Amino acid sequence: MKYQKNWYILLFVFALISLPCLVSGASSESFSNALYAGQNKMYTINVPCTATLTLSGDQGSEFSMYAKKASSTWVPSAIHVTRNADVSTLSPASSQKIHLESGEWFVVVESMKGFAEYTLAIDKECPITTSCYGGPCYNMADCAPAMVYRDNLQTGFLNAGESKTFAYRLTGNRSFVEWVLSGPCDDSAPLMQSRSDVDMFTTRNCGPDLDLYVYEACNPKYKPCVAITADTGLGSNAYVGISHPDEQKLYYVKIYGKRGSGNYHLTARSYTGQDMVIAGIKTSEYDGFIASATDVTAPDDLNITIPVPPTAYTIKAAEI
Repeated sequence: MKYQKNWYILLFVFALISLPCLVSGASSESFSNALYAGQNKMYTINVPCTATLTLSGDQGSEFSMYAKKASSTWVPSAIHVTRNADVSTLSPASSQKIHLESGEWFVVVESMKGFAEYTLAIDKECPITTSCYGGPCYNMADCAPAMVYRDNLQTGFLNAGESKTFAYRLTGNRSFVEWVLSGPCDDSAPLMQSRSDVDMFTTRNCGPDLDLYVYEACNPKYKPCVAITADTGLGSNAYVGISHPDEQKLYYVKIYGKRGSGNYHLTARSYTGQDMVIAGIKTSEYDGFIASATDVTAPDDLNITIPVPPTAYTIKAAEI
């Protein structure tokens, strides 16, 4: 009887430890509807961690999506959400996608053309583990977030068609370096521990559309250059990460104002730990870029070489 009692106790403890694993993970739901041009439909969605909303409409249809995070018990109208959205799609299309952080959200789907049916799929994601020690789904990455070795912040303002270039020098061997561009939506750069963190951050739109280009050992201000990697997606924020950067070379980073105008914050971070999980990748097992494009040129990159002023050779580079 004593051994049986101990066995029940152990089973109970194991169940408690396992509980965080059972209640976390991913879940999904979907809604279908049909709208005429000018009509909209509003949904209330509770997001425990993060969520990806994917809209699929009939061929040739045009839909827009708007999302407003709840700040009180007040329920806004659909018009209020469309005019004051925290997250939205930039242009109407038959397929749309947005990413939401944790909280209660009011999401509006609006038809912009004709009559069409659509399906709105909501995929909610949470970390696989919610506890650090003792659980059967224990994962060190959840307990020890990536530690930044050194960072640097640059701020400014850009109009459409304008750009600003910054130089960076690595002061030693680095496993990963990243540049996080925040438009007016955010005045800080969150630590990216998963790819969904990157997606949710870069799809935020609050006015200007800003692009981010990274050049290796080539200053685009004074000669034709091709960016080794870039984030040219739609939105006010951007992200570029490079695994195993070359410490012997300078990196030049350009912010380009594609549309609109506004303030920006550019945060550069370098890391040294090989076993860190950054932006969803383990640097010891990954060699490449995290970005939306590679080997591209910015709209204002020079087509011809112009005289290089002497000061360009002694450019002050931020150390990261």
